[in-house]
Amino acid sequence: MKTLFCFTALAGILGLVILDCGAPMDPVGGLHSNGGSNSITRAGKPATGCRTIQDGGLMDSAGNPLTLGFDQFGYNYQAHEFNGTYDSVDRVLDGKYWGQTGDYVDDRLRMKWSDDWLSNKDCTGDGKLDRDGASGISKGWLTNQVEGDYVDASGNLQHYTYFVKIVWVGLGGSLWGQYEVIQEVNNDPAGGYHGLQFKAAAPGFGLNDHWTQQ
Repeated sequence: MKTLFCFTALAGILGLVILDCGAPMDPVGGLHSNGGSNSITRAGKPATGCRTIQDGGLMDSAGNPLTLGFDQFGYNYQAHEFNGTYDSVDRVLDGKYWGQTGDYVDDRLRMKWSDDWLSNKDCTGDGKLDRDGASGISKGWLTNQVEGDYVDASGNLQHYTYFVKIVWVGLGGSLWGQYEVIQEVNNDPAGGYHGLQFKAAAPGFGLNDHWTQQ
């Protein structure tokens, strides 16, 4: 059975929390770009009032300019997608995940998110990609898809896949205080997991009509 512990943070809502890697991830250094006012001043604000990645002047969490397409770490902010590894989530290719080591570091991780979770525009003028406009809170939905290998207690190499959907539901959610897991799929035969583990009664990507329509 694959047992992992990871550090993850939800920017603008929570401090650092520790979650099992089976829980959905929103890495603060990944899905939330971090730029300064200087970059906005140099480029000038577009006439539309919103800056896009194509316009230039937006930065990632390490201070690098955001560009179209996938970057070297696996982030494609324009397409609302990450396709990389746990190692590359923190935007430092050092064989670690936020400074932590483990056999999961090279496991494949793919994330997709809605525009309300993290937009591909800056309409607030702070040099960052917006999370639900000025609220700074990730709403909408996020999915995680993980695939990797591990060595079991008998020394045998095992393979696993994991998938989860989460949605914003407002205050009172059981995950991070404002979110809910609505579907979880775990395929880890050696660990005794075979397929769908949980699915909420709500259809689509949400527990209310607004997110279900996206």
